[in-house]
Amino acid sequence: MDLLKQLEGKLQLLVQQRNQFRDEVTALKADRGSHDEELHGLRRRLEDLQTEHAALQRDREAVKKQVEAILKMVEGLE
Repeated sequence: MDLLKQLEGKLQLLVQQRNQFRDEVTALKADRGSHDEELHGLRRRLEDLQTEHAALQRDREAVKKQVEAILKMVEGLE
């Protein structure tokens, strides 16, 4: 009888531990999910910024060419 009670106590302890581990895994999965969403948002923002940066570089080059053309015209007037 004593042995059965000991085994029952150990079994209950193992069930409690299993439930605790399940809860921890569930919490970790939820936490990971929110981090994944944040990471996805940051990647999207990075892509947007890279696109914007490329557009600004193109604009800069166009302005630079316009300034060069204006300077050549001014030099031609002298």
